[in-house]
Amino acid sequence: MPTLALQLQADFGQVVQLVPADGVEASLLIPIECTSCHEAHPNPVAFEPSNLTDLQKSRGTANLVVNCPSCRRENSATFVVRKPGSREEAALGEASPWTPIAPDAEHTTGWHTLCTVDFRGMNPIDTSIDALLTESSSWTCCGAESGTIFTDMQFDDGEWHDYDDKAGDEVSITEVQLRWQKV
Repeated sequence: MPTLALQLQADFGQVVQLVPADGVEASLLIPIECTSCHEAHPNPVAFEPSNLTDLQKSRGTANLVVNCPSCRRENSATFVVRKPGSREEAALGEASPWTPIAPDAEHTTGWHTLCTVDFRGMNPIDTSIDALLTESSSWTCCGAESGTIFTDMQFDDGEWHDYDDKAGDEVSITEVQLRWQKV
């Protein structure tokens, strides 16, 4: 029952504060594997923080509930959302599970946690950039020097390029890499 952090690393060209534009409505699309029979789910599954589903065999809820097609075991995944400035978990809609990547100009290198997910009975098996940065996903960030807000960002082959009129310079996000890290 691991709790895993989805981490992102990229080359940020004059931008900071990368985060999904849809907030609690933003979906995460991942391929999964059952930890009981080790069978991969036939299709990647999508789930979002704003959607709660009752678990069939307990009193709890989760953001994603799926039955393994092979062994029929119920598996679930839940976004771990903390109250801002606290270790306590937040109520649904109280806070976004998405942490801005590259929070300021001094912290643009290295791995940054985008979100944390508690998996029960399943594990993600791939960190495909294409699955996360799909045409349907929309992102937002801001210019490091000018503060210009870039909305409705669309990644093309894992890259994004634009021009910051206020700063008079090109801005970009390239060489995007993803990984799941145990928390």
